[in-house]
Amino acid sequence: MRRSFTVHAGLQLALATVALSAAAYTAVPYLPPFAGEGILLGIGFALLFPLHAATIFRSIALEFRVRGYARNKTNQWRALKALPGRVHALLVGLGLAGAVLLSGAFSDDSGLQATDSVRGRYYAVDTTDPQRQRIEVTRSQYEALNKQGQRFMFTIYGLIAGAGGGLTLVFAKLDDRAGRP
Repeated sequence: MRRSFTVHAGLQLALATVALSAAAYTAVPYLPPFAGEGILLGIGFALLFPLHAATIFRSIALEFRVRGYARNKTNQWRALKALPGRVHALLVGLGLAGAVLLSGAFSDDSGLQATDSVRGRYYAVDTTDPQRQRIEVTRSQYEALNKQGQRFMFTIYGLIAGAGGGLTLVFAKLDDRAGRP
């Protein structure tokens, strides 16, 4: 496997690990929510976008070089199975962590979503109401709802980054095996 593929996938998997760690932080009770999570996610997506674009470019380049080889699902499955056991463990671990964190984010069935705070008053939107009425909530409810929203966003980001890293590694193996019988 070429070193550029390894570095490329390593960056994606590192971003996934950081995002899932941030999501796990928001699951811990009595800790405050992240301040400025929009900025964190914006920086994260700004870093992840070129990495995913490079993954797509590499898959297209591989397909042009060896027509039909990278597109074949059997070859993709073989390439995935050929990855080292440590990589399989990392990918499964990231996926399971994301699934556990998402299930925790979906466990709250109140239908409330934190919106904003103005001069010491905290507001949420009732998503079960068709008019989406804004209601006032306590500070502790607002922080819990805010942390739940952050957990959901960080987990989704982590799963997207992890999936991109896994795909990059599969294309790296396909690139190694391209042209071989």
